[in-house]
Amino acid sequence: MIQRTVLVVLFDGVQSLDATGPMEVFAGASRAPGVSYTLRTASLDGGPVRATSGLRLMPDSSLAEAPVPHTLLVPGGHGTRGSHPELTAWLRVHAPEAERLVSVCTGALLLAEAGLLDGHRVTTHWNYCAQLAHDFPAVEVDPDPIFVRDGRLATSAGVTAGIDLALALVEEDHGRDLALTVARHLVVFLRRPGNQAQFSAQLSAQTAQREPLREVQHWITQHPDADLAV
Repeated sequence: MIQRTVLVVLFDGVQSLDATGPMEVFAGASRAPGVSYTLRTASLDGGPVRATSGLRLMPDSSLAEAPVPHTLLVPGGHGTRGSHPELTAWLRVHAPEAERLVSVCTGALLLAEAGLLDGHRVTTHWNYCAQLAHDFPAVEVDPDPIFVRDGRLATSAGVTAGIDLALALVEEDHGRDLALTVARHLVVFLRRPGNQAQFSAQLSAQTAQREPLREVQHWITQHPDADLAV
Protein backbone atom coordinates (compact mmCIF):
# COMPACT_ATOMS: atom_id res chain seq x y z
CA MET A 1 0.00 0.00 0.00
CA ILE A 2 1.33 3.43 -0.98
CA GLN A 3 0.81 5.93 1.83
CA ARG A 4 0.52 9.58 0.84
CA THR A 5 0.52 12.38 3.38
CA VAL A 6 -1.54 15.45 2.47
CA LEU A 7 -0.59 18.55 4.46
CA VAL A 8 -3.06 21.44 4.42
CA VAL A 9 -1.76 24.88 5.43
CA LEU A 10 -4.12 26.87 7.66
CA PHE A 11 -4.08 30.59 8.48
CA ASP A 12 -6.44 33.27 9.75
CA GLY A 13 -8.90 34.21 7.03
CA VAL A 14 -8.73 30.84 5.28
CA GLN A 15 -11.77 29.83 3.23
CA SER A 16 -12.75 26.67 5.12
CA LEU A 17 -14.21 24.86 2.11
CA ASP A 18 -10.95 25.34 0.20
CA ALA A 19 -9.33 23.19 2.88
CA THR A 20 -12.07 20.80 3.94
CA GLY A 21 -13.50 20.12 0.47
CA PRO A 22 -10.33 18.46 -0.87
CA MET A 23 -9.75 16.80 2.52
CA GLU A 24 -13.16 15.11 2.29
CA VAL A 25 -12.22 13.81 -1.16
CA PHE A 26 -8.97 12.27 0.08
CA ALA A 27 -10.68 10.93 3.21
CA GLY A 28 -13.39 9.35 1.07
CA ALA A 29 -10.81 7.72 -1.17
CA SER A 30 -9.03 6.28 1.87
CA ARG A 31 -12.08 4.17 2.67
CA ALA A 32 -11.25 1.99 -0.33
CA PRO A 33 -9.06 -1.09 0.24
CA GLY A 34 -5.39 -0.45 -0.44
CA VAL A 35 -5.75 3.34 -0.47
CA SER A 36 -4.21 5.49 2.25
CA TYR A 37 -4.08 9.26 2.44
CA THR A 38 -2.89 10.61 5.79
CA LEU A 39 -4.43 14.05 6.29
CA ARG A 40 -2.61 16.66 8.36
CA THR A 41 -3.21 20.36 9.00
CA ALA A 42 -0.73 22.94 10.24
CA SER A 43 -0.55 26.65 10.96
CA LEU A 44 2.53 28.80 11.43
CA ASP A 45 2.61 28.49 15.22
CA GLY A 46 0.32 25.48 15.65
CA GLY A 47 -2.40 27.63 17.18
CA PRO A 48 -6.05 27.80 16.11
CA VAL A 49 -7.11 29.93 13.16
CA ARG A 50 -10.37 31.64 12.29
CA ALA A 51 -11.86 30.93 8.86
CA THR A 52 -13.67 33.54 6.78
CA SER A 53 -16.98 32.09 7.97
CA GLY A 54 -15.98 32.56 11.61
CA LEU A 55 -15.36 28.83 12.06
CA ARG A 56 -12.48 28.12 14.44
CA LEU A 57 -10.07 25.50 13.10
CA MET A 58 -7.52 23.70 15.28
CA PRO A 59 -4.50 22.44 13.29
CA ASP A 60 -2.62 19.26 14.12
CA SER A 61 0.70 21.05 14.55
CA SER A 62 2.86 24.00 13.65
CA LEU A 63 4.38 24.07 10.18
CA ALA A 64 7.81 23.51 11.73
CA GLU A 65 6.57 20.26 13.32
CA ALA A 66 4.66 19.01 10.29
CA PRO A 67 5.92 15.98 8.35
CA VAL A 68 7.28 16.32 4.84
CA PRO A 69 4.15 15.63 2.77
CA HIS A 70 3.56 13.94 -0.53
CA THR A 71 0.99 16.64 -1.34
CA LEU A 72 1.18 20.16 0.09
CA LEU A 73 -2.12 22.01 -0.26
CA VAL A 74 -2.46 25.77 0.20
CA PRO A 75 -6.08 26.99 0.37
CA GLY A 76 -7.32 30.50 -0.32
CA GLY A 77 -9.45 33.03 1.51
CA HIS A 78 -9.34 36.66 2.58
CA GLY A 79 -6.25 35.86 4.64
CA THR A 80 -4.17 35.58 1.46
CA ARG A 81 -4.40 39.33 0.86
CA GLY A 82 -1.42 41.52 1.67
CA SER A 83 2.09 40.38 2.60
CA HIS A 84 2.86 37.17 4.51
CA PRO A 85 6.64 37.11 5.04
CA GLU A 86 6.77 34.26 7.59
CA LEU A 87 4.39 31.96 5.73
CA THR A 88 5.91 32.60 2.31
CA ALA A 89 9.41 32.11 3.74
CA TRP A 90 8.33 28.67 5.00
CA LEU A 91 6.73 27.84 1.65
CA ARG A 92 9.81 28.94 -0.26
CA VAL A 93 12.00 26.53 1.70
CA HIS A 94 9.70 23.57 2.27
CA ALA A 95 7.24 23.46 -0.65
CA PRO A 96 9.93 22.04 -2.99
CA GLU A 97 10.20 19.03 -0.64
CA ALA A 98 6.66 17.91 -1.50
CA GLU A 99 6.13 15.67 -4.50
CA ARG A 100 2.97 17.57 -5.39
CA LEU A 101 2.19 21.24 -4.74
CA VAL A 102 -1.48 22.28 -4.82
CA SER A 103 -3.31 25.56 -4.38
CA VAL A 104 -7.03 26.20 -4.19
CA CYS A 105 -8.54 29.58 -5.06
CA THR A 106 -6.35 32.48 -3.91
CA GLY A 107 -3.86 30.12 -2.31
CA ALA A 108 -2.07 30.73 -5.62
CA LEU A 109 -1.31 34.27 -4.41
CA LEU A 110 0.70 32.85 -1.50
CA LEU A 111 2.62 30.49 -3.79
CA ALA A 112 3.31 33.35 -6.18
CA GLU A 113 4.49 35.57 -3.32
CA ALA A 114 6.91 32.78 -2.39
CA GLY A 115 8.22 32.70 -5.97
CA LEU A 116 6.96 29.16 -6.55
CA LEU A 117 4.81 29.90 -9.61
CA ASP A 118 7.36 31.73 -11.78
CA GLY A 119 7.40 30.26 -15.28
CA HIS A 120 4.35 28.08 -14.63
CA ARG A 121 0.85 28.08 -16.10
CA VAL A 122 -1.67 28.46 -13.28
CA THR A 123 -5.19 29.53 -12.46
CA THR A 124 -7.03 30.98 -9.48
CA HIS A 125 -10.47 32.37 -8.65
CA TRP A 126 -11.70 34.37 -11.67
CA ASN A 127 -12.00 37.52 -9.57
CA TYR A 128 -8.26 37.46 -8.77
CA CYS A 129 -6.73 36.34 -12.06
CA ALA A 130 -6.00 39.90 -13.20
CA GLN A 131 -4.41 40.74 -9.85
CA LEU A 132 -2.23 37.62 -9.95
CA ALA A 133 -1.08 38.41 -13.49
CA HIS A 134 -0.39 42.06 -12.64
CA ASP A 135 1.46 41.47 -9.38
CA PHE A 136 3.49 38.50 -10.63
CA PRO A 137 4.30 38.97 -14.34
CA ALA A 138 6.58 35.91 -14.39
CA VAL A 139 3.51 33.72 -13.81
CA GLU A 140 1.39 32.57 -16.78
CA VAL A 141 -2.19 33.02 -15.56
CA ASP A 142 -5.00 31.22 -17.39
CA PRO A 143 -8.33 32.66 -16.21
CA ASP A 144 -10.58 30.11 -17.91
CA PRO A 145 -10.16 26.54 -16.57
CA ILE A 146 -11.29 25.35 -13.15
CA PHE A 147 -7.91 23.71 -12.56
CA VAL A 148 -4.52 23.48 -14.24
CA ARG A 149 -1.76 20.87 -13.97
CA ASP A 150 1.79 21.97 -14.76
CA GLY A 151 4.30 19.32 -13.77
CA ARG A 152 4.19 18.75 -10.01
CA LEU A 153 2.12 21.92 -9.61
CA ALA A 154 -1.68 21.90 -9.54
CA THR A 155 -3.76 25.06 -9.12
CA SER A 156 -7.52 25.44 -9.03
CA ALA A 157 -10.13 28.15 -9.29
CA GLY A 158 -12.36 29.19 -6.43
CA VAL A 159 -13.80 27.14 -3.60
CA THR A 160 -15.66 24.12 -5.06
CA ALA A 161 -13.11 23.79 -7.88
CA GLY A 162 -10.78 22.44 -5.21
CA ILE A 163 -13.05 19.40 -4.96
CA ASP A 164 -12.81 18.85 -8.71
CA LEU A 165 -9.02 19.10 -8.54
CA ALA A 166 -8.83 16.69 -5.60
CA LEU A 167 -10.97 14.17 -7.51
CA ALA A 168 -8.58 14.50 -10.46
CA LEU A 169 -5.63 13.83 -8.15
CA VAL A 170 -7.33 10.73 -6.72
CA GLU A 171 -7.90 9.53 -10.29
CA GLU A 172 -4.23 10.18 -11.04
CA ASP A 173 -3.19 8.16 -7.98
CA HIS A 174 -5.75 5.35 -7.98
CA GLY A 175 -7.80 5.39 -11.17
CA ARG A 176 -11.05 6.72 -12.55
CA ASP A 177 -13.36 4.22 -10.86
CA LEU A 178 -12.33 5.29 -7.37
CA ALA A 179 -12.60 8.98 -8.25
CA LEU A 180 -16.16 8.43 -9.52
CA THR A 181 -17.03 6.43 -6.40
CA VAL A 182 -15.86 9.28 -4.19
CA ALA A 183 -17.75 11.81 -6.33
CA ARG A 184 -20.96 9.80 -5.94
CA HIS A 185 -20.43 9.53 -2.19
CA LEU A 186 -20.06 13.31 -1.97
CA VAL A 187 -23.18 13.73 -4.15
CA VAL A 188 -21.25 15.74 -6.71
CA PHE A 189 -23.80 16.74 -9.38
CA LEU A 190 -21.28 16.86 -12.22
CA ARG A 191 -17.64 15.85 -12.05
CA ARG A 192 -15.94 18.61 -14.04
CA PRO A 193 -12.75 18.23 -16.09
CA GLY A 194 -9.93 20.71 -15.66
CA ASN A 195 -10.72 22.52 -18.91
CA GLN A 196 -14.27 23.26 -17.75
CA ALA A 197 -14.83 27.03 -17.85
CA GLN A 198 -15.04 28.81 -14.51
CA PHE A 199 -18.35 30.33 -15.60
CA SER A 200 -20.76 27.39 -15.68
CA ALA A 201 -23.12 27.23 -18.65
CA GLN A 202 -25.55 25.20 -16.53
CA LEU A 203 -25.51 27.83 -13.78
CA SER A 204 -25.97 30.63 -16.29
CA ALA A 205 -28.95 28.78 -17.76
CA GLN A 206 -30.61 28.70 -14.35
CA THR A 207 -31.08 32.47 -14.49
CA ALA A 208 -34.28 31.96 -16.48
CA GLN A 209 -37.09 33.91 -14.83
CA ARG A 210 -40.10 31.90 -16.02
CA GLU A 211 -40.87 28.61 -14.26
CA PRO A 212 -41.85 26.69 -17.44
CA LEU A 213 -38.50 27.58 -19.02
CA ARG A 214 -36.63 26.46 -15.89
CA GLU A 215 -38.49 23.14 -16.03
CA VAL A 216 -37.45 22.66 -19.67
CA GLN A 217 -33.83 23.43 -18.79
CA HIS A 218 -33.93 20.92 -15.94
CA TRP A 219 -35.45 18.23 -18.19
CA ILE A 220 -32.72 18.74 -20.80
CA THR A 221 -30.04 18.42 -18.13
CA GLN A 222 -31.58 15.17 -16.90
CA HIS A 223 -31.96 13.69 -20.43
CA PRO A 224 -28.74 14.47 -22.34
CA ASP A 225 -29.31 11.55 -24.76
CA ALA A 226 -32.84 12.57 -25.74
CA ASP A 227 -33.81 13.89 -29.17
CA LEU A 228 -33.97 17.65 -28.62
CA ALA A 229 -34.92 18.56 -32.18
CA VAL A 230 -37.67 21.16 -32.55
